[in-house]
Amino acid sequence: MAKSMDPRALFQEEAEELLQTLESSLLGLEDDPGNTEHLNSAFRALHTIKGSATMFALNALVGYAHRFENVFVSLREGNAVVTRDLVDQSLAARDILVLLLRTGEIPADVADQAEAVMVSLEGAVTAVPAAAEPDSHPRDDVTDEADRAGVERLLRIQYRPSSRTFINGTNPLSLIRELQDLGSTLVVGYSREIPPLEELQPDHCYLAWDILLTTDASRREVEDVFIFVDGESVVTIDEVHGGEYRRLGEILVDRGLLSQSDLEEYLGNRVPLGEVLVNRGVVSADSVRSALEEQRLIARIDSDDATSSIKVRTRRLDDLVSLVGEFVSLQAQINLTAQRLEDRELVNQVEQLERLVREARELSMDMHMVPVETLFAPFRRLTRELARELNREVSLTLNGTETELDKNVVDQLRDPLLHIVRNSIDHGLESPDARLAAGKPREGRLVLSAFHSGALVMITVEDDGAGINDEAIRAKAVEQGMIPADAALTREETLDLVFQPGFSTAKSATQVSGRGVGMDVVRRNVERLNGAVTLSSEAGVGTTVQLRIPLTLAIVEGLLCHVAGQSFLINLAYIRECVDGTAARRHSSGGFFDYRGSVVPLLDLAQFYRFGAANDDDPIVVVAAGDHLVGLVVSTILGNHQSVVKNMGALLQHVEGVSGAVFLADGTPALMVDVERLHRIASKQNRKSD
Repeated sequence: MAKSMDPRALFQEEAEELLQTLESSLLGLEDDPGNTEHLNSAFRALHTIKGSATMFALNALVGYAHRFENVFVSLREGNAVVTRDLVDQSLAARDILVLLLRTGEIPADVADQAEAVMVSLEGAVTAVPAAAEPDSHPRDDVTDEADRAGVERLLRIQYRPSSRTFINGTNPLSLIRELQDLGSTLVVGYSREIPPLEELQPDHCYLAWDILLTTDASRREVEDVFIFVDGESVVTIDEVHGGEYRRLGEILVDRGLLSQSDLEEYLGNRVPLGEVLVNRGVVSADSVRSALEEQRLIARIDSDDATSSIKVRTRRLDDLVSLVGEFVSLQAQINLTAQRLEDRELVNQVEQLERLVREARELSMDMHMVPVETLFAPFRRLTRELARELNREVSLTLNGTETELDKNVVDQLRDPLLHIVRNSIDHGLESPDARLAAGKPREGRLVLSAFHSGALVMITVEDDGAGINDEAIRAKAVEQGMIPADAALTREETLDLVFQPGFSTAKSATQVSGRGVGMDVVRRNVERLNGAVTLSSEAGVGTTVQLRIPLTLAIVEGLLCHVAGQSFLINLAYIRECVDGTAARRHSSGGFFDYRGSVVPLLDLAQFYRFGAANDDDPIVVVAAGDHLVGLVVSTILGNHQSVVKNMGALLQHVEGVSGAVFLADGTPALMVDVERLHRIASKQNRKSD
């Protein structure tokens, strides 16, 4: 029987996710102080953490979260506004919650600090009059998750047409039908404003509607439905979430029909809350009916979600992927046996098995994929704090956050990406005054992007800073003895010096960078993932760092080749074409050949691995490392092969140009070719031979 998950461990895991949501919502509020979705998201996170912590008697956490939650109650009720100072204090309070979650109690050495943060936060609320203008500084270039299409959500739309709606030529029912085209709807109409017949004016609109829309359309598409309504009509659009929204009273509070304090007063009655509110004239019967319909719909959605999804430990998913990988290897062995026995019935069964194994492989890999958003999101906070520490003004744009990548790859990319972002802010982006003097905006631009390119994911970090000074790099490299003073380097070779161990052009070490540890670590860690990192820069314009990462590390589909009797596997993601060696036009130096109008470097794998030398008629596998091509000369091409990639043992882990090993159907090993590394080696060797 499987061991059940410890409830406290489950709470810890969910609370950490909620605290990350809280941080993202706070940063979203800083960019857009009037965004009610970010405000409600922050409140929900605090409310849920507090309620769950109560079950485990985490009194210190409950108490601190309760005080924090009260701040957002004031914001939701309109008694305070979001300011930069309030966001600063809220982020600090969020960090205290992280500490409380991990330790259970606030350590004595930070107790005073924790109390000071909360007092400052409470003071930030009481110090701002409700009528004050928010400290608004929205940035259009930050990705708005609420506006992203393709993610199904539940929206509550309150449509209150003006009395002149018909006169202005608008048909409210047509607008509702347009919403129905965007997804499934639950429509509740309000007729309480219709006057007695003798007072009714036929050209006036007295109706109103609440619409619950389940859609994967973007928020902008929904808003565009109402783009031509007159200025007197009222349209509000809010995203609805599960959990605490199931309760009738909290739905009414969230709609602004009831205050939190009044709700707590009315909850003491022994009769149904809706009946109390209607009898006392607090809300209309239509409002209660609409809220109850929403309550039922959300309960149904939450019930469907609960039965259609479960949490699974990452370790179990890792085991599943490994197990499917072993099935792939076993299927290949069975296929080999079937071919040897020439048993037609067995061959047919093996073909069916191959199809099932492939489907299981794809499904297990899909389960292991997570959006790059989980990798990018923490950099919003990091960018904010580094910019403040270094006296920079920085706007951060996140693109392609929905791009999916293997979770294990994401986990191993955090440190390399951290080094790159720190360098971009510290070394790349200039101070506001320096930017103004250079004719640039005060605010520097930092862009993190991700997109698929075949079986690879490209991750780029781009800034519009000062760029890289080639002469400064060269002078530093000469000073550190990396190159001779008279070395003739190409632009690419000069930039490549940045990745040498210990290299740094920083004049002094700071807490952020300048200790000579950074880009060499980035390259080493990325190459462990069978990926590559490249650098491009233009003085005065900016710098771009690109990471090329395979989608997954577990199971690889590649081209199986022999090189002087040794088996090698080349990842299909890198292969452009296989060329007949007898037809290839090689240059006299032997280091290049003509390929589709271009001169491409050649690397003889037999000679490189010291197995001997290749023949002139040996086939060439053309592979692409980013925008660069290289031809790998092999002895024989055997065909496609899927297999589990194993880590290199201690004996072979330092072998150049090899990133792992796979086992073939007959049990013999094949070495996994590190295409990116071989490209750099081939390019360097051929430049020396010119």
